Amino acid sequence: MSTNLAAELRDTFPGRLLIDWYLDWHARHPEYANVLDYTESVTTGDMAGRVRSTLSSYLWGDGFKDVLDMDTDSSEVVEMSEAIATVLTSPRCRTWNSPQYHHGRIPTLRAPLIANRFPPSSLLNGAFWTAPVFENGDDAWALHGEHNPRRSPNRYEVHFDPDAVRVAHIDTAGDWSDLLDAHPMRYGDTLFPDWPSIAARWDAVHVSVSGLLCAQPRISEVPYESGDPSGYTHSQSGPYAGVAEWTVPSTAWLRLPAECTVRVAETGLEVGRSG
Repeated sequence: MSTNLAAELRDTFPGRLLIDWYLDWHARHPEYANVLDYTESVTTGDMAGRVRSTLSSYLWGDGFKDVLDMDTDSSEVVEMSEAIATVLTSPRCRTWNSPQYHHGRIPTLRAPLIANRFPPSSLLNGAFWTAPVFENGDDAWALHGEHNPRRSPNRYEVHFDPDAVRVAHIDTAGDWSDLLDAHPMRYGDTLFPDWPSIAARWDAVHVSVSGLLCAQPRISEVPYESGDPSGYTHSQSGPYAGVAEWTVPSTAWLRLPAECTVRVAETGLEVGRSG
C-alpha cells in the first residue's frame, strides 16, 4: 500500500511539494539517522499544516513550479516518498474519528440541503462540515486557521458512531476517481462530483491528509501549461478535478449522523487570531 501511495505522491504537485519540504528539513536535522525517523517525528497536525501550505502554493502561488522538474526516480526522492507514505498509512494519521468539530453557529441542527456549485467544483453547497481531531487533541480547522472567532467564539463537538456512517473515504487517487466515475458531472473534458447523486448513496465524504495530497491531477497525465500563473487551472483539469480546495482534512456530511450529540466547546482562540 505505501509503495503505491508513494508513487502517487511523486506524481502530484502537492505530493512533490511535501517531499521537497521534508527533504529540506531532514537535511537541517542530522540528529535523525534516517528519513523514516524524521518523518515519524513530525506530528499529524504539523504535517496537515504543511499540506495546507503546499495546497495554497499549488492553487494560488507559483512555488509548485520549483518541483515541476523534480527527479522522481532519484533514490532520495523515492526513499522520502516511501517514508511519508508509511506515516500517512499509520494509525495515527487516521482522521475518521469521533468526536469531530463543527465551526460556526448552529441555531438549529437541520438536515443538509446538498447542491452542486457552478462552475462545478470539488466543494459543494449545503453540507454540514466537521473537522477531525489530531492525536494531540487539536482539530484541523482550529489548528490551521479555518476557524473565524469573529463569527463564532465557539466550536461544536459532534459525537457519532463512525461504524454506523456510510462514508466515502478519500485517501488515494483511486478513491476519488471511483467516486467521480460513479457520480459524474462532466464539465468540458473533466469529471467533477455530482453531489446530489453522491448524497443519494453516501452519508458523508471524508478527505484525509493522504487524500489531499493524492486525489489531484497526475502530472504524468496532465502536463502543466506554462501560461497558467498559478496551479489552479491545472487542479481543475485532466480526467478528474482534484480536491485541493478542501484545504485540510474534513468531513462533508450529506445527511446528519444518526443519534449524534452536539456540545458547545471553547476554541481557545482569541478574536483577531485565527491561526
